[in-house]
Amino acid sequence: MEIIYLKNSEEFETLKKKHSLLVLDFYSDECPPCEKLAPIYEKMAKVFPSILFVKAFRQQNRELALSLGVSGSPTVLFFKDGEILEFRLSGEIEEDKFKSILDTINVEPNIKVNETKETTEEYDLCIIGNGPAGLSAAVYASRYKIKQLLIGDLPGGLMTSSHKICNFPSETEISGMDLTKKMTDQIEALNVPQKKFSRVSTIKKSGEFFKLTLSNGEVINSKTILLATGTKHRHLDLSKEEQFVGKGVSYCATCDAFFYEDKTVAVIGGSDSANTAALYLADIAKKVYQIYRGNELRGDLTWIDQVKANKKIEIIYNTNIIDIIGENQVSGIKLDKEFKGKDSLNVDGIFIEVGSKPDPELINQLSLKVDNSGYIETKQNQTTSCDGVWAAGDITTGSDNFRQIITACSEGSIAAQSIYKYLQTNKIIN
Repeated sequence: MEIIYLKNSEEFETLKKKHSLLVLDFYSDECPPCEKLAPIYEKMAKVFPSILFVKAFRQQNRELALSLGVSGSPTVLFFKDGEILEFRLSGEIEEDKFKSILDTINVEPNIKVNETKETTEEYDLCIIGNGPAGLSAAVYASRYKIKQLLIGDLPGGLMTSSHKICNFPSETEISGMDLTKKMTDQIEALNVPQKKFSRVSTIKKSGEFFKLTLSNGEVINSKTILLATGTKHRHLDLSKEEQFVGKGVSYCATCDAFFYEDKTVAVIGGSDSANTAALYLADIAKKVYQIYRGNELRGDLTWIDQVKANKKIEIIYNTNIIDIIGENQVSGIKLDKEFKGKDSLNVDGIFIEVGSKPDPELINQLSLKVDNSGYIETKQNQTTSCDGVWAAGDITTGSDNFRQIITACSEGSIAAQSIYKYLQTNKIIN
């Protein structure tokens, strides 16, 4: 069934009456998780033809979003016979979890799509991850005329969630989404083969090839691998944290700040991501508390100076958040020590910016050597402990652990050159 793009709340009421099962996705502009969800949503609409799939542009349907308790993008709601169901997804939505809910509410057989099929095409290089490291590697691999394939689920990676980047050469000021577009436009111009919005589920060494199985069941064979999968947001691991995602808890100020116009919010963290999130939110919210467990903010001194000078931002040092207060929506946070005579704060939203960490799944499958924090140990040429596998970007211990967009680009280009030399030396380049 074709996806319906909602015009207004009146149309939504009509659709609810006409369709027994309905799924509603609230999405926003400049929203990386929304971009990631879009192809999954389209796929599910084909798999479940008995369910009506509706998308609502949040900025155009703000009153409807607020009436349904939506305070994060994307947020997916499920309806049966006009009534909202208990299921709700928000933020980084994974296909498996989405499908499991649809399987639960669906009453008719699903349509099978994307049956497993092994490709007859082989590659000299598969780049896994299309953030700045993977995109830069693809540019250089293209110049070296390496037969390559770029696989990634979100072009730009975490870079897309940066609302303002001021330290990338040639750009005085640019958003993460705009910088991503410039990089991906270059990839398109070079005609780099891509598996867009795809994830690698498994990697196995099979003879001279690495055998990659994608989330849609497709199988790819490659002689070398570059892991550039970046990192994912860290969570606070509070008991109610997952429960309130999309109901006041967010990991992306760029995505969700406008839900909190003239409201009070808390930003958790004290590094660059937290500092820039606090500054962005201060342009929209009435009040911003920045809560940090350390005794001084870290990172770019320019951002720190701006945070300290902003009258809307109040920094609370040497303090942790230990609980989230609220019933259906966030209404406050509990602190591990008193602030101005109270151990709690009334807030409408919580933006968690406490850093990121590598996803260990593919790292473990390849048995790569990592440091105590799970980052892949690499040599100067970005090689790893596994022959035929390179790593680049935030996922590595390279670049003195600086983990900036420019260092990710550098590591990606170094890896591409090293892979080219490897393919030539071993006489396996096509």
